[in-house]
Amino acid sequence: MTPIITTTWALFAGLMVLFLPGLAWLSLFWDPEQDTFERLAEAIGVSISITALLALLAYIFGWQVSSIAMVVFYLLLVPPAIWALRRWWRERKPGEETASHSNENYPLNEDIIDMTGNWFSRWQDKLRYLILALIFFSVLIWRFYQIRDVVLPLWVDSIHHVQIVGLILENGGLPDTFEPYMPVPFYYHYAFHALATAYSFIARMSPQDSVLYLGQALNAAITLAVYRLGKALWGDWRRAALSALLVAFVTQMPAYYVTWGRYTLLTGMLLLPLAMALALDIINKGAKFSRVITLIVITAGILLAHYYAAILFALFLVILGARAVIGDIRYKRYSGWKTWLPLLLASFAGFLIAGPWLYRMWGYAQEGVKVGAIQLTIEAVDRLYFPEYLRYLWRLLGPDQNHTLLFVALPGLIISLFHQRTRTFGIWTIILCIISLPVGVYVAPFRPDHAVIVLFLPTAVMVAELFITATDWSPIEKISSLKMVSILIIFGALVAWGIWGTRSVINSATVLATKADLEAINWIDNNLPQEARFLINVAHWQYGNYRGVDGGWWITPLTGRMTSLPNALYGMGEGAYVQQVNISAAKISQIEGCTPEFWDLVHEERLTYIYLTQSQGTIRPNHFDNCLGIELIYENEGVYLYRIEDIINANT
Repeated sequence: MTPIITTTWALFAGLMVLFLPGLAWLSLFWDPEQDTFERLAEAIGVSISITALLALLAYIFGWQVSSIAMVVFYLLLVPPAIWALRRWWRERKPGEETASHSNENYPLNEDIIDMTGNWFSRWQDKLRYLILALIFFSVLIWRFYQIRDVVLPLWVDSIHHVQIVGLILENGGLPDTFEPYMPVPFYYHYAFHALATAYSFIARMSPQDSVLYLGQALNAAITLAVYRLGKALWGDWRRAALSALLVAFVTQMPAYYVTWGRYTLLTGMLLLPLAMALALDIINKGAKFSRVITLIVITAGILLAHYYAAILFALFLVILGARAVIGDIRYKRYSGWKTWLPLLLASFAGFLIAGPWLYRMWGYAQEGVKVGAIQLTIEAVDRLYFPEYLRYLWRLLGPDQNHTLLFVALPGLIISLFHQRTRTFGIWTIILCIISLPVGVYVAPFRPDHAVIVLFLPTAVMVAELFITATDWSPIEKISSLKMVSILIIFGALVAWGIWGTRSVINSATVLATKADLEAINWIDNNLPQEARFLINVAHWQYGNYRGVDGGWWITPLTGRMTSLPNALYGMGEGAYVQQVNISAAKISQIEGCTPEFWDLVHEERLTYIYLTQSQGTIRPNHFDNCLGIELIYENEGVYLYRIEDIINANT
């Protein structure tokens, strides 16, 4: 197919995977109080959650999902999705004039009317949607621009994300283990991988491309989720839109997630604001069936997407529920249970639905959960985590525009504590900031840096709160033109600063594979036997484990051929296996040529090929010059492949 047809089909497939299940859901559970962008955000969240839950259902019953079954599933979703779109298009909500155009709710509207007259007043709602749509598509284009030079997903996590997608495609569903690639059970949070698998199948796209491109689409979609949360918090599209704008163009996170390959946390952070918004709507607007049932599904989705995001949501629920119960007791509202009890039951139901996978995860991972205390010293922090951990946290809070936003967000946080509707979120933010500190109580496997990199959400919300509150309280309230010009200048400057700061969001240190690596791997796939086993360069990483340092680590996910170091999830295996891999990796890191130790390792690991790059790793191509039994078979732009000709006799 031509590039234009391929790109068009990839976009169409993305729309199907991200929106079709959610739109079909909306046809059954319609909330007339939501606007267009709230529904779009919720449709994406439901699509992710339903895809993950269907993958779990197939795993429980041992079903293999065939290509025909997947096609039939999406075709069956088309009629209800079309019905939802038709209802959406023709909808005229009762009281919309009051809700959307009220000058009391939106003081900015009065200024606009004064400036432009009745014509603009009639069309301002449509123009608002147009502006928000342009913002979202601009974010989508921007996210793809930020990966313009990326040939493969980045850093350590991306290796196993791509391999998991490949395993699901190979197995026709969630696998039990990582066999035949390594003897490690599979109990990872997988919602992103299930979605990427569906996208890879429908778009006819490789797992590595589906992971990279779908990841950027989800990164852009977070802006919609933040908008949805903002509307639930304030009922004010201005604050909601500004929060989304800040997350899209100004905050370093979540755009920076791509350079780490943090696609599972990205998925969790897309679902988290949606779940928060639904919980707030249930408490503030009532426990409608559509809200309760949607919260059940998205709660299950969070639990299957990322456990840290699920913990953050549980914390929010505790605060929200506690405030609701205390308010009922304080004001003697005997019917208050009609809101907080459905919220509790919906959350618990979501937990039960995801329960089979959570039970499996707990059975394997419970030994890694530890609770302890840490002394208030730099030495204790560095000893528990890694050297210069405090400096690392400060870098994660940057760069400059991020540090500025954090400072500006503090008054917004204070303001939020004085408003009934935002107080729960303000308290949640304070607790999140506390657990971002690397002192006091720690709960492994979670670390303070996990909390730091999700602070973009409350930061954007609090800055929006401060900005709009200051605008509404401004002494130039009646000077409409000056007020509008001031808003546009500040918005424009803030966005321009953020765009300039995040134009090169990729950290070069996390780029393991270049175009030359990809060409070499493709050559391997086309020219070398499937049973080939590669020696690759490794480096010590964290918790005593090792990682690859160049494109050689991508050989297994992309070609199925084995390497001397499996993906980073080997650390989830049994202790004896993890120790064996680490011992072997330690030996590899000390190789300096074709020494007897090298040949012993070749024999132990049954290695038949070597993958090296000119500038990465401790083993260099010149180490094998003039080595008997080793033949250079490929060289291109600093990538070298060697054949180990005789692993039995070369050491004699």
